[in-house]
Amino acid sequence: MRGMRQLILPLGVKSQATLEGYYPHPNAEALRAVLNLVAEPQSICLYLYGPGGVGKSHVLLGAAAAVAGWVPYIDCGDVTNPFNAITAPGTFSSLAEAPLLCLDNVESWSGQRDKETFFFDLYNERMGRGQPMLLASRRSPQFTDWVLPDWASRVSAGLQYALRFPSDAERSVILQEMAQRRGLQIGVDAAHYLLRHYPRDLGALDHLLSVLDARSWEQQREVTIPFIRLCLAAEKS
Repeated sequence: MRGMRQLILPLGVKSQATLEGYYPHPNAEALRAVLNLVAEPQSICLYLYGPGGVGKSHVLLGAAAAVAGWVPYIDCGDVTNPFNAITAPGTFSSLAEAPLLCLDNVESWSGQRDKETFFFDLYNERMGRGQPMLLASRRSPQFTDWVLPDWASRVSAGLQYALRFPSDAERSVILQEMAQRRGLQIGVDAAHYLLRHYPRDLGALDHLLSVLDARSWEQQREVTIPFIRLCLAAEKS
């Protein structure tokens, strides 16, 4: 049954995302709201929005993993025709009854009345049951081109948080925290060097830290700027 649900609902688990693994700088307030929702489920529609790469999917996947039972994560951008597969009565009931429902990239369904109606019906059913929803989008609901006024009104009235990229100072702190979780010590100067000479995407930095961790262990060397230069050169070759 679970395999069938995963086929119908593209769960799209890309990694072992956890809420603990999401670095809160500078989105601590939004993360706190999600943690509260997971700890004490209530009749709330929580809406996260921000540019790609800011960690929205990570938070949704982490929230889904943190709740006991089957918690569907649906990437709306991955749901293609036939749309009726996801609106079948049995599937709709499962989505309505789940302890938490995580819907990602919801803006990809804007302007499509049948899909917005599905959102609206699901919202009403879950709020009536006191069951929370966690939504994510690149745009705030007020600036999304919804065509169903009732849905636009409902989703715009919910709790919203804008996620943003960390500043350079915050990114340096995150990088050092990422290293510490691996048992790797990186000084401030080395962290700044990495941020100047390597892509600042946290996923790319995490990959580089894994390389540095392995090579420092193999060679029994500290992670200094000269050592980082060697590793970067080896990565590019």
